[in-house]
Amino acid sequence: MVVNVVASGALGLLAGLLTHHPQQALWLWLGVGFAGSLSTFSTLMVDVILLLKTGHRQEALGLAGASVVGGYGLLALALGLGEALAP
Repeated sequence: MVVNVVASGALGLLAGLLTHHPQQALWLWLGVGFAGSLSTFSTLMVDVILLLKTGHRQEALGLAGASVVGGYGLLALALGLGEALAP
């Protein structure tokens, strides 16, 4: 979960920093590649399903919820920071 949230933050920071960069698309593709290799949504889904299959419903909901809320939250913060730091 932590890795997925950190990857969201890294991509948000990169997107914010590159808001007005002439080669924004290239750098964002590289960022998506980096963030995609750092985190895996499929692993999160497997973990959630395994928790559900073993009767750990609250843990599954907590993992899924914390990952989504944490990921979007750090993405938004990092995007704002990147935009503020962008030249």
